[in-house]
Amino acid sequence: MAVSESIPAAGTSPDVSAPVLDAGEDRLHIHICEASRVQRAILCRMLGEAGFETSASGHAEDSLKQLVDTPPDIFMTAIELPDFSGLESCWLVKANPETEHIHTMVLTASGQEDKLAESLDSGADDYLTKPLDPNELKARLRAASRIVRLTQRMRAEAETDALTGAYNRRVFMRTLEREHKKALDQALPFSVAMVDLDFFKKINDTHGHASGDRVLIETVRQLKALLRPPAMLGRLGGEEFAVVLPGQNEQQARQTCETLRETVQAMHVENDVGQRIAVTASLGLAVLNPGDLNSTGEHMLARADGGLYDAKEGGRNQVCMA
Repeated sequence: MAVSESIPAAGTSPDVSAPVLDAGEDRLHIHICEASRVQRAILCRMLGEAGFETSASGHAEDSLKQLVDTPPDIFMTAIELPDFSGLESCWLVKANPETEHIHTMVLTASGQEDKLAESLDSGADDYLTKPLDPNELKARLRAASRIVRLTQRMRAEAETDALTGAYNRRVFMRTLEREHKKALDQALPFSVAMVDLDFFKKINDTHGHASGDRVLIETVRQLKALLRPPAMLGRLGGEEFAVVLPGQNEQQARQTCETLRETVQAMHVENDVGQRIAVTASLGLAVLNPGDLNSTGEHMLARADGGLYDAKEGGRNQVCMA
């Protein structure tokens, strides 16, 4: 497996003590794929001193798995690796929708200048020539960091609901289908829930749309604080939300849904004159059954919607199984 590796004692790498990242910025994560353990260690030390979090592997296959499981911000790879080429790794990173956003940098040895064009054609965003010059390394990482942060802002705008910050419907449905397929392939527990705020039209009519917006924003803030990855919240439209619960069986998913329902009921949101707005939610829950081999994520969402209908018909502010 790809792991963060131990670093040699101080003095074994060039001085790059001046940080690349600005004070107050979150540390970016760089994953290194390099066959030489000594080179991996030196790079980890150099990048750590420059203000980055690092992880490293000596095999392309291990690195690619880590890039999917825990995507870094930057992927730095040598060309010559024990299993397959770093150029092929770059191509695979950019061909995968789950990793295509990762900024890739190829490490070329002196005398491999003919590989530079091939590196960029393979999907690399930049390259560095070994032996690494500390000043060039810092300069290229500054440029890479600017690109990464810009890309992150653009992705956030494209993938999230502008009002609440929940994932939008397109991203939610893509995640739902991916996690559903993984659960089927690996025989893992999987659940999905629909969440609908009760009498939301009445909230808008009574307290005004600005207050209604505050209710939606606070609902998402509270629910996101409760959910831990790989669970994920999406806004499907209006006051209707959905939650993907990978790895959760019926008992676990029901408990999660009850906690979400109780959290909404306990929220404190005020209108423009300081009056508390009463908010409750109804939830429908669908759980993947062992025999659902031909189902899809969309089918499960439809089942959860059926459970939501039952919850509404049964008096609201409750969780109903599909």
